[in-house]
Amino acid sequence: MMGDATTAESGDSTPDGSGARPARGSERATGDGKNTDGSAAGGMTRRGFVRSAGATAAAGTVAAVGADEAAAQTQTYRFGGEVAAWRGREPSAISGQSNPTIELRAGNEYEFWFENIDGAPHNITIQDADSNAIAQSELVSSQGATASVTFTATPQMTQYICTIHPTTMVADLEVTGEVEGGGGLGVPFGALVLVAGLALAFVSPILFALFLFSRRGGSGGETTAG
Repeated sequence: MMGDATTAESGDSTPDGSGARPARGSERATGDGKNTDGSAAGGMTRRGFVRSAGATAAAGTVAAVGADEAAAQTQTYRFGGEVAAWRGREPSAISGQSNPTIELRAGNEYEFWFENIDGAPHNITIQDADSNAIAQSELVSSQGATASVTFTATPQMTQYICTIHPTTMVADLEVTGEVEGGGGLGVPFGALVLVAGLALAFVSPILFALFLFSRRGGSGGETTAG
């Protein structure tokens, strides 16, 4: 008569008789303090360490690119130029206004563009409080001709003016904030972030090697109770 007991497959039992088998792919610690996959026992693998450092560097690169792109954007103001006044056109906040006051942010780049409406000679000039020209467009004398001036706003800028008709074609500039890095080396913040990210990616293998060395030194000093 056949018995009810089943025969255990070879290799399924363990020394403690539990029959439990280790999960496939599980890590086993070796004598040198590393797992069989080369990672430090109980610690982070080299691949994981490098990935973490790489992610940090990538985030820094994205931040740097975003900062540079934001700084590279130029805001344009458009005017009509005639002897009577500057006529605001764009953006919509100044549309239809005569000699509108323009609010600027220090360190940002702007373009002041105008069309000659009446055929008289006109230019557009950015001046400081002492009427010194900081930036200036070319002079245009034909009706329908256009000109523009592009500049980076600074707190010294106080007005925009046509130097040919300074009593009528003149309006205020209100500049807020300060130019970043005015007293430093003038290195853009985005560039600093990018350099820091690249440096971290470069030194990450060295940092990981030091990490493994410290783990080995710590495990080497331990004694096993006999």
